[in-house]
Amino acid sequence: MISKNIHILALQEISVRKQNALFMFKKFSHRFRVIFDNDPSSLRGCGVGFIIDRQFARHVSKSEGYKGRYLSITLSFRHFSMKIFNVYIKSKVTSADGQLIADLQAKLTTNLQFNDDQDIHSIVLGDFNLSYEKYQQKLLQGKSPSPQEAIFDKLDNEFHFVDVTALLEPDASKITTFDAAVGSSRIDYIWISPGIFNNILSHRISVVDSFTTDHKLVSASLLMPTLSQHRSPTNHKTVFNFKDMSTEQWDEYQKYVELRFTHYNDKLKPTDVNSKWTSIKLAIQDASRYKNAGNEYLIPQRTCSFRGSQRIHFSPLYEKLRTVLKCIKACRKALKRPSYDFSDLYKESVKIALSYDTTLTVPFASDSTFNIIKLMELKDILTIEYNNDLRESQLQKIKEATIARESNLDGNQGKVIKSVMEHEVRSIVLDKVIDTDPTTNVDVLLTNPKDIKRKVNDHFQHAAQSVNEPKTIPHEWSDIFEPKHDIDASIYDELMAPSSLEELEAHIHKLPLGKAAGPSRIHNEFIKHLPVSLKVALLDLINDIFIHQQFPVDWNFANLYPIPKPKPWCCIDQGEVISPLLWCIYFDPLLTKLEQLQKGYKISDGSTSIHVPSKAYMDDTTIITDSKENLEVLLTTADSFFELASIKINYDKVELLLRNDSAYDASPINLSFGDKITSIVPKSPKENIRILGVYFNVARCPKYNLRLIRDEIMNFTSMIKKKDVTDKIIRYIFNSLIIPRIEYRSQVQVLTKDECNSFKALYMKTIKNKLGFAATAPNIIITNSFFYGLIDLYQRQLEEKITSFMVQINNPGLLGTITNLRLNNIQHALSLPRSPLFGLTTDDFTQYRRFKTQKQLMKRVKKSHLVNLIFLLQEHDLSISESPPQIPSRDDNVSISFNFERGTNNNTLKPVFAAIDDHDQTLRHHLTLSLNLISVLVATEISPSHVIHDILDALIASPLTI
Repeated sequence: MISKNIHILALQEISVRKQNALFMFKKFSHRFRVIFDNDPSSLRGCGVGFIIDRQFARHVSKSEGYKGRYLSITLSFRHFSMKIFNVYIKSKVTSADGQLIADLQAKLTTNLQFNDDQDIHSIVLGDFNLSYEKYQQKLLQGKSPSPQEAIFDKLDNEFHFVDVTALLEPDASKITTFDAAVGSSRIDYIWISPGIFNNILSHRISVVDSFTTDHKLVSASLLMPTLSQHRSPTNHKTVFNFKDMSTEQWDEYQKYVELRFTHYNDKLKPTDVNSKWTSIKLAIQDASRYKNAGNEYLIPQRTCSFRGSQRIHFSPLYEKLRTVLKCIKACRKALKRPSYDFSDLYKESVKIALSYDTTLTVPFASDSTFNIIKLMELKDILTIEYNNDLRESQLQKIKEATIARESNLDGNQGKVIKSVMEHEVRSIVLDKVIDTDPTTNVDVLLTNPKDIKRKVNDHFQHAAQSVNEPKTIPHEWSDIFEPKHDIDASIYDELMAPSSLEELEAHIHKLPLGKAAGPSRIHNEFIKHLPVSLKVALLDLINDIFIHQQFPVDWNFANLYPIPKPKPWCCIDQGEVISPLLWCIYFDPLLTKLEQLQKGYKISDGSTSIHVPSKAYMDDTTIITDSKENLEVLLTTADSFFELASIKINYDKVELLLRNDSAYDASPINLSFGDKITSIVPKSPKENIRILGVYFNVARCPKYNLRLIRDEIMNFTSMIKKKDVTDKIIRYIFNSLIIPRIEYRSQVQVLTKDECNSFKALYMKTIKNKLGFAATAPNIIITNSFFYGLIDLYQRQLEEKITSFMVQINNPGLLGTITNLRLNNIQHALSLPRSPLFGLTTDDFTQYRRFKTQKQLMKRVKKSHLVNLIFLLQEHDLSISESPPQIPSRDDNVSISFNFERGTNNNTLKPVFAAIDDHDQTLRHHLTLSLNLISVLVATEISPSHVIHDILDALIASPLTI
């Protein structure tokens, strides 16, 4: 420990008694403190302990062990607390060990939850005897983790801990901490809570040479928070309440802003764009802070702080309790030192005692404990009364929060969702920066706010590595970047003409409300209510900018808002800020070139065919082809474009998917990516891939998506169980948040009625309990619109799936073409006289291929998304009509009509579904350029991810394997 500069060392599998371990380290007690735990009934194969340097040992306030498998220590410092958990999980688990593992997991989870609630930093380390990489692979394949691996699920997903090795090592999958004859693996870990992962300075895995062991030493260095010399400043911002502004107040605002503008105009006499903008800016800022004759702000506003709120107890009762506690402490000192003077404090305590019918002797007798006993009794009375008041205060806050939620349902639904679902508001405080000196290559810790601001500004100004120089366009790209000759050049003649006041007012009228202001602190509401004189001045400024080709200096400043993530920022190469429209224009030449090469995947029905080389949604790009040679041609073309456009590719995020799952080989495939050779391991048939927030695999196994839906529902029920929520809030959260999430996750598969009923059972019991109904109450009470009106999951799926199917069939673009080609392939494969849209049955499949059981038949049928949608129509007595009577083409529209001759459920559904939900507005896309062999199509009438499964049908499933 001394040679490696280790202050806290955790040991596992020490296999000695606690007393023996303490005796062994007795001679080092002057330098170290040892804390051990073991199970006396089974010493072999267990035992955990800590060896702590005296510098930190004096901060250990508590330790707790459990059967030689778990040991925790609490370190208490002046401004924070930290808890370290030493865990040792048995390697070979028998059935008898199940309860032990469950108890260990429960104890660890309980302590981590307590630490999370109390803002106590945590570190979990030890020998897990588990591979985190194998656990991740299981999740991707849709498999459930073992009971031992649940520790990863808790640390990673529930508490958002960080694996230090994975964070700081480029490729943690190649690192081993355990080397033995049977093999090598990484089974030793250090996991730290999100609040301190920014304090990691270094990480090291080294071979132990002091004694014989088959494990390596895993160590990490942390920067203690107390070492920071400067406390993070409390930032404030002003929030304006424009909703309470009346017409008279806006008129007064216009008069005052015009008055201030005249003042600054006369004072500055602006002639250039900078001085003109300064006059406008200062006038608006002054008007925003203007107070009327009653010393009240003309525009209602409040100041809020970014620093987290702290619990404050400044009630009179709390002050009395503090006084009595201080007096008890002073009395005990006076018993030892009679000359100790605390007369003022004692007098205050006597007054408090009289109000509670408790008598204290005056003056204080230093030779008697009578007063201390009485003070202790008084302290107990005050504590009970204070706790009662505290509980009443908490109940009152809960009632106020419930009322606030109800009122927010009308105008601030986002706040309701954050409150009920416990949306965590995360923030980033840049108070420490590690800077590398370019001359000495030595890391320097910056804590001075001025140095930090300078370094952060320098980073964001140079991180994107902008290149402002002319480029020579290669010959193969010249035709793509040639000006379009079919565009009339005269449309640009008036482009630089001066703008008019009418144009400016039209653009001001379109400005959105409720948006955050930039560094100028000027909101759109201020601009919308400017008087005509300031609008004329603003128009003059804009025309000057076009004429002189110069922006005001203030416009070069921007507010940077680092977005917190549940994981630390690691391997993020992209720092550019670019608009979606600009990116589409920027990226379109590559997509056009790939289309011209005709090397993409060919989808055909024998008479009609199309090529799909690539598709992109923002910067998530997918390249599709039918051979390795064609793929390398497309990749080489893409690489030349990336070099021309100075686009960096993160090769670690490139994924490869093979359409033939029966010929899967886990061996890496070498692909020529321009001048580079990239080795990629193909995804296994059941390994899940996430595209636009939807998970799917080549084998079309739905288990993982079903698990995500189940987790979504369980999270909802666990939240509302402990919340004081009304029926209106439950209905809003379920209908507006949970149902859309389930819809989006299940849009590439059709949920059966049994699956929907199993999901319904998860939340119905909880909702009935919250509403005061018995668990046996009919579900119709909850779902009927005349009662509580919760959306029925299966009914909603039916409406959404059929509506989307109709849009898909009638789509005039690529989506409709692919759908019709797939329908034609199904028709040819099954030798149907008409399109499968009109009368497809399971008998058509049995005539084509013999199946041993009905279950085997349905398993094969379920793999076709189109077939599932057709059967969904038939199951609910819905048929598709054609006009004219022929196989529908892209120019024909298909509608839904009831088949009143079949079934008895004719009154359960509406006959036509014309609306479609626009889920694109709720997407949060991951801005990382990745190349997959799965296509993502974009259609204006339908959510992009609706198309994914139809492309998979075309790429993966041969027509004869339906």
